[in-house]
Amino acid sequence: MNALWAALLEDSGADLAVVSGEGEVLWAGGWAAWWAEGLAGAAVVGKKLGDLMPADVAAERLELVQRALRTGRVVVLHEIWRGVRIRTVMRPTTDPHGRPVVLLTGRGQQAVDVKRPERPEYERVDAKAVDHGKLGILTPRELQILSMIAQGLTTAQIAEALYRSRKTIEAHRLALGAKLGVRNRVELARIAVEAGLLAAAPSEVQHRTGRRYQRRVSEGGPHTSK
Repeated sequence: MNALWAALLEDSGADLAVVSGEGEVLWAGGWAAWWAEGLAGAAVVGKKLGDLMPADVAAERLELVQRALRTGRVVVLHEIWRGVRIRTVMRPTTDPHGRPVVLLTGRGQQAVDVKRPERPEYERVDAKAVDHGKLGILTPRELQILSMIAQGLTTAQIAEALYRSRKTIEAHRLALGAKLGVRNRVELARIAVEAGLLAAAPSEVQHRTGRRYQRRVSEGGPHTSK
């Protein structure tokens, strides 16, 4: 490892990983914490993305890594994982031995930053597979309403937009409060903003489901699926 790579990977303090075109993790720092529960960066070296992520997520990320290598363009992935909105830059480069690799740089984002335009030469991609963390216990309709609450819409406005009665929307709001352990719209909006829902159009809000995921939630375990 030359001095430049050592400074970038070890001294910067950034959440970084180096991945091959086959999806093998060649080096990982804090980035591993986003995906590999309980594993330090060194523990994921040599593993494939499919070993660290759900299959659909790994397939999507691998396709983007290979796209970056194939086109030579920087790919910027916007995703929500474990309830955190993350911006991951995938930059094609070469390692100290001259082999083609992709450098991944991940950063958590605030909702206000999400819609800032990327540089024109970058390719922006919005992840199809997301994990809303503790919000994974909500139904798609509840996620949609929570997003609309975060956008400042009133009960009447939500009811009109969804072609439902105010009484129905209010019942959903009370159910949201009970599930998330909060009492009012302000607290609901805060949770939605922290989960990155504010940046999503209400019709686009979705989350991971499945027996294993729901079982982990009901058991009080980490809100992610493997």
